[in-house]
Amino acid sequence: MARPTLPGNRAKISALDIVIVIGGIIGIMAFNRMSIARLQRSLPNANSQIVGEWTSTRGPEHLVFRADKTVSMTVPAKPAEDTAAPAAPETNGPAPVPGKYQIVQGGKVGIQLLNGTKYTTTISLGNPNRFDLVDSATGGVTTFERVPAAPVGAATTPKEPSQ
Repeated sequence: MARPTLPGNRAKISALDIVIVIGGIIGIMAFNRMSIARLQRSLPNANSQIVGEWTSTRGPEHLVFRADKTVSMTVPAKPAEDTAAPAAPETNGPAPVPGKYQIVQGGKVGIQLLNGTKYTTTISLGNPNRFDLVDSATGGVTTFERVPAAPVGAATTPKEPSQ
């Protein structure tokens, strides 16, 4: 049993003791914050891996992921089964369906389009330029590949030959 202390003989806590304890707590919190920040920088960012244009390997579907967590999906309308050729080919195509995407732990991506369709996929580190998009309603799987970026000089207009 501990000896009871007399009211007049209690140990006093000095201001230096308080400063040391508070400084130690702040130091531990700062160390933990720096460790977490270093860990976040070392882990791959799935958001930067998915941003860009993707096209289906089997069909004409096209996805565009943007850094602001929005996505648009273009699915061309099925052609009418007429034997007559169209008078002029359609150049505009259907409007893309906008939506939002959310990246969760482990590289899993959930896509919610404004038409109510939901999709899921997982971006893997082993193959960052390809993913399988799963339709939540039907369970159908569509494989998408990243559209290769155009070379820097390809966007400029060719020089006219000098005479």
